[in-house]
Amino acid sequence: MQGIDFIRDDKQNIRFAVIDLNLLQDTFDDFFGALITGNNTKGVEFLRDDKGNIIKAKIDLLVHQKTFDDFFSELIVKGKDEDIKVVSNDSRENKIMNLIVAARSFLNTKYQSGGTSLFGMDCSGFSTMAYKSIGVNLPRTSRDQALAGKSVAKNSLQAGDLVFFATGTDSSRISHVGLIVKGGAKGQARMIHASSSKGVIEDDPFSAYYDPKFISATRVI
Repeated sequence: MQGIDFIRDDKQNIRFAVIDLNLLQDTFDDFFGALITGNNTKGVEFLRDDKGNIIKAKIDLLVHQKTFDDFFSELIVKGKDEDIKVVSNDSRENKIMNLIVAARSFLNTKYQSGGTSLFGMDCSGFSTMAYKSIGVNLPRTSRDQALAGKSVAKNSLQAGDLVFFATGTDSSRISHVGLIVKGGAKGQARMIHASSSKGVIEDDPFSAYYDPKFISATRVI
């Protein structure tokens, strides 16, 4: 994301976020300002340029993960990043465009059961955060999300649709959700989802693995 760089530890887990204050000062102040005003600067290091001007803030995510999660979510919703431009027009076409761009911003995030942030997310956490970016609040679990919106036929998938699979031991019980980012039939459609083994990736909803596990699809907007 433009304006934010991440530093990983030896195990490749995200440890620090470096925020460019020239780009994100206002939002930074909204979420971290109270800490700074109260002199609670533990876990916050300010970086300066050659002239001594503060230009970046380095955030220790072991100390401020919750605050940073809220900060990042706000950027997604407001479209602060150039790669996440939220168009003011509220047409369905623009909502879908914004949804897909936001979904792609989560690519390569690691899988974490119960997670809903850049530090890790599960399948329904991913779909929840993607839809949150366009102001739509989904239920938290994949089974509950399957009840949202209207049912869509498997061969009529469009970008923005949610697809549900039974990947557990019960072949009739929904346990996984993906977000369609390219509509079409088999060989054309693409989805983004949080894989338990690979994290957030783009994938084929009609692959040899997912096709026989398909349960249903819904169109929320």
